[in-house]
Amino acid sequence: MGVIALVATAPVPAGASRSGAHAAPKLAQVGHAVFWECPAKTTELLVAVNTLTLHPGATLDISFTVRNTGTTACHYTAPYAGVAPGPTATTLSAGPCGSVGYLIRGPHNSNVWPGPQLVNCPALGVAQLAAGSTVSGTGSWNQTKPDSTRRVPVGDYTLVVNDNRHFSFPLRVERS
Repeated sequence: MGVIALVATAPVPAGASRSGAHAAPKLAQVGHAVFWECPAKTTELLVAVNTLTLHPGATLDISFTVRNTGTTACHYTAPYAGVAPGPTATTLSAGPCGSVGYLIRGPHNSNVWPGPQLVNCPALGVAQLAAGSTVSGTGSWNQTKPDSTRRVPVGDYTLVVNDNRHFSFPLRVERS
């Protein structure tokens, strides 16, 4: 099973060439990454976002798919699917308590979300990702700081997934 990446590109005027031009930011990125106990060498991560420009009231939706391309199973952390201990959930989440972490960086590389906060996570367990298998999940950001309903200031931000520079997306929070 292959991983498909969607790419957003800007139109090029007639007669113009893309060579030498800056590449448009992508709505999806794929690459190798460590996923809990699954090594980067045999683990593919696909991360996609719904937009790179956020207007008032818009939510940034983040989705991810992890694929074990290795020949042996590996383990990752996931929430329980009900009562702990028991089976882990098949639908994963991204965020402070998720199987995939992410943060929003603001001006001067400050951690805007989730920021310095105490988080009460649900019970988490160990799940197995079989060779050739995939798991997926989602997360979101509503343009606020933790414990706030106020929107962050207009400006440039960066979504960083799993604290990995390879999986970073430039974001723009617009006035309207």
